[in-house]
This record gives sequence, structure tokens and C-alpha cells, in this order.
Amino acid sequence: MRGVRFGDVPRAERSHRRGGGIALLIAVGVVASGLVFLYLWQGAILSGLRAERAKAILALAELERVKLDLAYQVDRAYSLDEIARRARALGMVPFDEERTRYIVLEGGGH
Repeated sequence: MRGVRFGDVPRAERSHRRGGGIALLIAVGVVASGLVFLYLWQGAILSGLRAERAKAILALAELERVKLDLAYQVDRAYSLDEIARRARALGMVPFDEERTRYIVLEGGGH
């Protein structure tokens, strides 16, 4: 018995086998390329989301600082000392019995 050699296989059959192998190789290459593309695309999206998160954290910190500043300003504006100072600036003074004047209206039954 003689072994089958490469030269013994008909030429049409050899090219068919070679074409099937090339198609399989191309298909594997396309799938691998697609997976690499998806991996890189996902990494880019994650990087963008991390950047947006960092910006949001910085904005939140700034808003918290502004909130604390406004709370301090409100507390200061409504303190008793500040209200008394503003009242004096408007000409208001504490109640004093000596400065009280009564107006008597005539003709009333009272």
C-alpha cells in the first residue's frame, strides 16, 4: 500500500480545502477584530464617564461650599444684633414710657 501524498490529491480539491481554511481564518480575524474594537470602545466610554463623574464631584463640592456660605450669611443676617443694628439705622428705638405721647380725640364717646 502506498500512502497518499499531496501530489495525489486532485488540484480542485486542494484549492477548495485551502479556500475553506482562508475563509475560517478571515472569519476568526473579523470576530477577534470586532471584540478588540468593542473592548477599546468600552474603555473609551468608561474614561468619558469617569471624567464626567470627576466633574460632577467637583461641582458638588463647590455647591456644598456655596451652601455653607449662604447658611452662614443667613444666620448672620437674622442674628439679634444685626436686626437691632438695622432697626436703629431705620430710626427705631426700644420702647420707652417717657417718649410715649397720647392723642386725645374729642367727640368720641370713650
